[in-house]
Amino acid sequence: MENTVNIQSSAEILKAAIERFNPTHFVSMVSGGKDSAASDQVARELGVKIDFVMHGNTRCGIAETSQFVRDTYGKLGEYVEADAGTAYEDYVIRKGFFGKGLSAHAYAYRVLKATPFRKAVSAAIRKGKRDIRVMLLNGARKDESENRQKHLQVWRQDPASPGNIWVNLIHDWSQDDRDEYLDSRGTPINPVAKALCRSGECMCGTMQSKEERVEAAALYPAWGKWLADLEYEVVSKHGFGWGAPFTKHRDVWQADLFQPMCKDCIARAA
Repeated sequence: MENTVNIQSSAEILKAAIERFNPTHFVSMVSGGKDSAASDQVARELGVKIDFVMHGNTRCGIAETSQFVRDTYGKLGEYVEADAGTAYEDYVIRKGFFGKGLSAHAYAYRVLKATPFRKAVSAAIRKGKRDIRVMLLNGARKDESENRQKHLQVWRQDPASPGNIWVNLIHDWSQDDRDEYLDSRGTPINPVAKALCRSGECMCGTMQSKEERVEAAALYPAWGKWLADLEYEVVSKHGFGWGAPFTKHRDVWQADLFQPMCKDCIARAA
């Protein structure tokens, strides 16, 4: 019964968003975590014609997550990877690690996700055409934290690209709702998400703890070595490492708090 109520809630959100924005394309945003697995599953169950599945590859996270998404969702239809390339390494070698906390996270989000997402949508869908409205279906949920309840909207147009409309398809679901739904549908779950209790697609250091780094490095030693080698180079140039406070003051209110594909990280700021 609960699944029926939740699916109905998602159907109402979707219907209202379509009526308001009249999208020309639908994109399912899949991070490799459980929330986006649920939003993708329910979108398909509701009969959404998904034009693309899109995954953000920050290149600073656990590579196994991106591989899982490719293997699992790539075979379901058109697949696009918003690849940050060498942006993380280039930035931290040039300026040092992003720092710690909400403001630092906003800077990292812009470099590693927001910009690559916009570029990927433009290249794969918009292609220079006008009047293209892309609905980006994602798994942000209002119950994740008090902070998210204050700031999270059911949908929002990207401030820098208003034709990209982010819709939180499972906005009203609880974590238990999500898990019960995924279990009932037999939805494939990323092994990294099971092991770390998060998708692991971004480990930029702005919201993760030292203990989480140790755990991830033990389970995924290739990632651990890559980060240790990078940190050695960055510390020698800038004097501070991964997960350490940035050496200069940043005003959090000058940063964009619109970060729809970083649900787990923003929840930590509550």
